[in-house]
Amino acid sequence: MFAWIKKLFSPRLYPMNIVYVHRKNILRNIQYLQSLQPNSNLFPVLKSNAYGHGIKQMIKILSKVDVPYVVVDSYPEYQIVRKNSDKQILIIWETLPDNYKKFDLKRTAFAVYNVEALEALGSIGKNVRIHVFLNTGMNREWVDPDKLASFMEVCLKYKKIEIEWVMSHLYWADDIEFIADLDKEIGGEKTSIEKQIELFKKMYYQILEYGYSPLRRHIWNSAGIFKIKEDFFNARRPGLAMYGYNPLVEDDPYFFLGKKLSPSLSIISRVISLHEVWPGEWISYGHTHVVKDREIIGTVPFGYAEWLSRLSSGKIYFGMGKKSVQQLGSICMNLCSFLADDSIEIGDEIEIISCNQKDKNTLLTLAKASETIPYECLIRFDRGMRREII
Repeated sequence: MFAWIKKLFSPRLYPMNIVYVHRKNILRNIQYLQSLQPNSNLFPVLKSNAYGHGIKQMIKILSKVDVPYVVVDSYPEYQIVRKNSDKQILIIWETLPDNYKKFDLKRTAFAVYNVEALEALGSIGKNVRIHVFLNTGMNREWVDPDKLASFMEVCLKYKKIEIEWVMSHLYWADDIEFIADLDKEIGGEKTSIEKQIELFKKMYYQILEYGYSPLRRHIWNSAGIFKIKEDFFNARRPGLAMYGYNPLVEDDPYFFLGKKLSPSLSIISRVISLHEVWPGEWISYGHTHVVKDREIIGTVPFGYAEWLSRLSSGKIYFGMGKKSVQQLGSICMNLCSFLADDSIEIGDEIEIISCNQKDKNTLLTLAKASETIPYECLIRFDRGMRREII
């Protein structure tokens, strides 16, 4: 009550930088991904602040979308979902054993990787739902094939633990060159994906021998959604694809399916400074850009703290209305400059990231200029920036 009154009478501040989350694009992507395999469940991955889009914002967008779970990676993210939504929550990463008793077990299921986590959940003495996370080749975490029997023996000790689902993760479904080379190296006619699926099934049927009957089986990441058509798998975990980015390389025969996705994030900033600079003068730290003619240099309050990688300095563009303007000089902590003109004024909006795939300032171009992947760019955008649904 008091918080609502305080919010009502508090002045609304207008930030320089705003991340816009495009509702229609998110919903369109979900509808499209569901249409590819309509008989399987889809549950959205909201980990890492919903890939930079904001968990609160995504929960609001998903409020009327029927999904069995939303996926987060930690207790702090769980708290955001629990406070702002009534949806069921899957914790996909681990937490300290003492933390398990703090979760609302009626709304929460846990991806379980090892015996230690299993025993910590069993010791609570309450009904607990788990998703057994199988190691089918990632060799990073998860239950190994040769450890599954001992894992199941421990599970049998705890009658209140329900193995609800069984899951795994594809380790490189989005890189056809790697998969082709690997298959040649290890020999045989089966692809790497097929080998993972074969191992998953073997481990799944071993679980059945202990009297459990998991409702769902899932191994799909975003790339796998486009490639796996097996009815055996009846749930999917879309991450990058749900947010509108194609997880497949252009040479992949399934690449065309990902082209139908719609990027759902754009970022707007404001021009805060304009300077007339003359031939022979320099721009920003290190004087990496020298002016050859009279130029108008604009500055925006967006730097590597907000996340524009310094590696992208001088390689990227921003949007000003219907035209593109080049970023100039070294990107600074909270500032960077661009090539302006006499028509631009202080306070004008400038688009840092566009969700129009035809523009020069897309997230994919930023990732390429930053020598990284779209995932990293998305999750590194400053969490403190305001996010608004449009």
